[in-house]
Amino acid sequence: MGKSLRIAVYDDKYPTSFVTPRTSRHTILRQRFLPLNLVSSQLEGVTLIEPALSVDMVHAFNRIPLNSSKSIMSFESHLPRQFALSKRGMMARYLVSRITNPGCRRIIALSHFARRTFLAQHSDNPELSLLTEKLLVRHPNIVVPATENAMAQDTAQELVLTFIGAHFGRKGGCVAVKIAEKAIEQNLPIRVNIVSSLQVGGHIWTDPTSPGFFDPYLKLLELKNVRHHGVLPNHAVRQLLRKSHFGILATFGDTFGYSAVESMSEHTPVLGTKVCALPEFLEDGVNGISLPVELDDTGNWLNPGYDSRGEAKYAQYFRDEVERLASLAIERLKPFIGQPALMAPLRREARRTAEVMFAAEPAAAFFDALYDRVALERTREPVQLDPALDVSSPKSLPLETLWPTALPFDPGLQDAVEQVPRMPTASAA
Repeated sequence: MGKSLRIAVYDDKYPTSFVTPRTSRHTILRQRFLPLNLVSSQLEGVTLIEPALSVDMVHAFNRIPLNSSKSIMSFESHLPRQFALSKRGMMARYLVSRITNPGCRRIIALSHFARRTFLAQHSDNPELSLLTEKLLVRHPNIVVPATENAMAQDTAQELVLTFIGAHFGRKGGCVAVKIAEKAIEQNLPIRVNIVSSLQVGGHIWTDPTSPGFFDPYLKLLELKNVRHHGVLPNHAVRQLLRKSHFGILATFGDTFGYSAVESMSEHTPVLGTKVCALPEFLEDGVNGISLPVELDDTGNWLNPGYDSRGEAKYAQYFRDEVERLASLAIERLKPFIGQPALMAPLRREARRTAEVMFAAEPAAAFFDALYDRVALERTREPVQLDPALDVSSPKSLPLETLWPTALPFDPGLQDAVEQVPRMPTASAA
């Protein structure tokens, strides 16, 4: 067993916890970071992490650490995140240079969907082969609680569905309440929980922006078979999922779908869409229900185009998709009403999926070994994913193979930053 390393990660609310070890024999330093998107939306893909003494490396998520000499980059869709930047502008080029630089030792996609997105993003990059050499896929990890199937004795006389998602429209909240409405119309015993802050439109890239578009769907929250819980702490969300027949993630765009994974960890199958990363773990009729949607080559939802979100054609397309998915979902749910024997294998396989694919313990072992290996690599050398190196015995290596741990600020950033427009200050506004 190698020495205990010091790994700096971002101290954010929760996203980093899905892509780093939840337990480790190494010292995980959760460091504050500077959200440079507050300076300009064009800087959302980079950050400065709080310096710490004797750090062996930074394991970053989505935001590229500018003051790191050795790093591992995990990401969920695009890397760099440069949605507000000109692809060929100076800042965009600088961000790409930060991940092609030898100091960036690994690039870890959260899913195969993320990997496809990354490769498409860099398809015309002359250094694509270099980036591909660093590229790995590792699914997120969660704590799979040691709980029994809470619905083992349930008769399924009334199906309980639970939707979770701040972005009500994007993640499928509209589909969820339309399911409830159709259940009333068809006199079906289906009840729907909604856990959401009900964010819609505007900045949410999948949502129509037509004024009042979401009002009819939000009105359905008042249905007698719908309960809107607002925002709940995670333990309360888990409790709801535990006592549900299906979690709902009928999403139009989700870089992974953490709520679906948490649902499965509670023995609860998922009613989801076959989009983005969901097909990598949601198998129709095995651990849930997978509703078809039209996709592009990468796996994104195919629609009239995000640039037309304010147009009537986009609004109608979104409305028609919600209607189609809700109608299809109702038909797929009907056979499970009053049929616990049909629910049992789905619940069993949902839990097995969580244990096999997302459990925290195997992820911790993977990352601990990866940290050992990267710590022994010299950043001036190309990445070799399979070197003839016994990382279990680092003391047998010469001292010069260990890279200094200081985190100097990269002066090459200065010219690029000067090209980025600043957000107006309060006094200027």
